[in-house]
Amino acid sequence: MKEKKNFKIKLVPDVLKALRETSGYSIDEVAKKLKTSEEKVKAGEGGKSSVTLTQIKKLADMYDRPLVVFFSDSVLKLPDLIDYRINREKKLTPQVYSAERRAKYLSEQIKDLSNKESQIPSFPEKLSPEELAKEFKKYLRTDSTKFEKPQKKLTYYKKILEDILTTVIIEYPLKADDVRAFSIFSDISAIVLNEDDKPSIKLFSLFHEVCHLLKRNAGICSLDIEEDDQGIETYCNQFAAEFLIPSDDLKNEVKKFMRIDEEEINKLTETYEVSKQTMMIRLLRLGYIEKETYRAFKDEINEKKIEVVSEQKKFGRRNWDKIYLNRIGNLSLQEVKKAYNKENITFYEASDILDLKTKYTERFIT
Repeated sequence: MKEKKNFKIKLVPDVLKALRETSGYSIDEVAKKLKTSEEKVKAGEGGKSSVTLTQIKKLADMYDRPLVVFFSDSVLKLPDLIDYRINREKKLTPQVYSAERRAKYLSEQIKDLSNKESQIPSFPEKLSPEELAKEFKKYLRTDSTKFEKPQKKLTYYKKILEDILTTVIIEYPLKADDVRAFSIFSDISAIVLNEDDKPSIKLFSLFHEVCHLLKRNAGICSLDIEEDDQGIETYCNQFAAEFLIPSDDLKNEVKKFMRIDEEEINKLTETYEVSKQTMMIRLLRLGYIEKETYRAFKDEINEKKIEVVSEQKKFGRRNWDKIYLNRIGNLSLQEVKKAYNKENITFYEASDILDLKTKYTERFIT
């Protein structure tokens, strides 16, 4: 048995390198995992040396990939996503790469199963973010005040956006404090939210990414604002803020206060049931606070992490039904269930597409 595990296997040159790079790991990290040298890792990736089955299994676990891909002739190419983060030099986490692969796979599967395409509407290019938000709200024929609590709003909007835009919307554990969400513009477009964010932050991220899709320039986003930045990230932030906090309505609320300070900002945040960052962006755009005030708030976030707080329960068991449903998305589940009921795919294929254990697949599609 030991000999079989250590049997040397010759893989297609560059496959190991492509798998590592599309999984977010450095040569040094792989060398430490395999308890070998960086030179040997480079040699293996260059096809100059073989690897053992034991090493391949360790890499499959590390990269979150099935064993079969290591024996492929090539590696599935990830979508070319623009990195809109302020700190673009910071390495993306393996979980972000995994989420990219997952979103791309689901998009392709939904396209094959349904023969549908995303229905992303077009609006005049010259619209301001506030004007675009108002026009898009009319397009959806919905009211952002329909629900009071962020989680209910989030659930509601994810559902109608998936239905109306035919866009996959999922949540995934990105494990990155500088990646709030990302989107893929494709035949079946996709939005991925950071699973560990609070509902109010996810809600803002959702509409930020919707704006990216409307502008046809999706990518990886942190939702931060650079000084004097008039680029697409600021535009999408302003779009999301206007959609969730209509400027005309906010102006009427602000009139009730003698001045805008920390206490009043907190009251407005509670009134609109949004994240404090969303409210600060809205107030900054409307001229109620200075850039220095917003910058100080962002510095406080970076130092204390007060805004980015996991919604996971500190006590008790996690609701895995809810977690898995969020990782699948409404659109994916509907199309897989429809294909299964028509006997176009087997139960095993449905389970594989949804990436679920048998008991959850049975629970969700039967």
